[in-house]
Amino acid sequence: MNVAIQTGDGGSKGTVTLRQLLLIESEADQAIYWSSLLSSLGFVVTCASNLARAQEQLTLKPDLIVCAARLRDGRGCDFFASLRRSDEFARVYLILLTSSFGQEELIESLSFGANDCMDKGAAFGEVRARLELAGRVITLNEALHEKSNALGRALGLLRSELESAARLQAAMLPRRFDSDDIRIDAFYRPSDMLGGDMLGLAPLKGGRHIAFGLIDVVGHGTASALISCSLMRELMDRMVAVLEAGQSPQRCGQQVIEEMNTRYCGLGIPGMYFTALAGVVDLDRGRLSVCQAGHPSLYHFNAQSGWRVLEESGFPVGLFEDSSFVSSELPLYPGERVLMISDGLLRPSDADPEGSYGVLSSLCMVGENADLILGRLEELAAQSVGQDRDDQSAMLISLIAPSRAD
Repeated sequence: MNVAIQTGDGGSKGTVTLRQLLLIESEADQAIYWSSLLSSLGFVVTCASNLARAQEQLTLKPDLIVCAARLRDGRGCDFFASLRRSDEFARVYLILLTSSFGQEELIESLSFGANDCMDKGAAFGEVRARLELAGRVITLNEALHEKSNALGRALGLLRSELESAARLQAAMLPRRFDSDDIRIDAFYRPSDMLGGDMLGLAPLKGGRHIAFGLIDVVGHGTASALISCSLMRELMDRMVAVLEAGQSPQRCGQQVIEEMNTRYCGLGIPGMYFTALAGVVDLDRGRLSVCQAGHPSLYHFNAQSGWRVLEESGFPVGLFEDSSFVSSELPLYPGERVLMISDGLLRPSDADPEGSYGVLSSLCMVGENADLILGRLEELAAQSVGQDRDDQSAMLISLIAPSRAD
């Protein structure tokens, strides 16, 4: 039988721990016989003469329970069924002892949760073989349980690390920028703890020039989050450098997108491409310039025409070396809005394969109020659930009263 040996400290001989077995038998002669037999096979046997007493003995945490089919206060099968309803005794090995061994009783015992059903008149060799099998099953279950616990601990550690990474990613997202002239809000909802979308915002010249960017990396999870954060840092650092060098704000986003496309195409990494959007708000000129690289549509609002969709997109960064990118420019007047979203917020349909007009319809319903627009984005994000859920990000630029140098 399976015997666990524990050695004491300092190399002294330890104690031998045998498996605990609970025997439930109402007939005194049978209890004596089976107690002696099971003890001879290497078990520490505790006896109970009825089910009520057996219930009290469960505190011993037995490895096996051998129970007669019929006792003074109930049936062994019913007792086994009650044990199997408890997680605490889900792994205890259960053997039903019967004096009228038959197919029906065997089937009933197994259906009620028994691991084995044994005839009280079985020969010693059969009993020994069945108990040795029980020992092997218990040992395997214990090993499986320990591996499951180890896996649970590893998953717990992994989840803790992911939660830390998610907090770090969230800390890297831009905070709302608010001034007398402009308000910029960032919206971010990853599909899980970490996402492959990222946003960036960098005010310069006391907030008169504001560089911004959105990136969407293929996939979700840790790898995509690491890549998107790295790419956004590269994008924003380079845009800031271009603006601080005194180069044109109108072409800043396009220049940096072109540089990144050349760089990532040159790396030759299969599948290493991403959609991006980069631009600059120039409050001195009252202009917004933007370059799209495979990123979804922009939405523009003014008081005269309401909301409209600007669908110019271009190719993703890193897909083709000879991709051409263009910079678009919008004149911005007080009260205007510009909304940029990732594809996770789109809801494609047969009538609207890109899904951009579904978003446009939602925007037309809420109008120009920034808080209502953000609330509508929350509603759109909530519609995506389960495996269909994607990373969702957006940036809303709300012009209040920019000074203009026409």
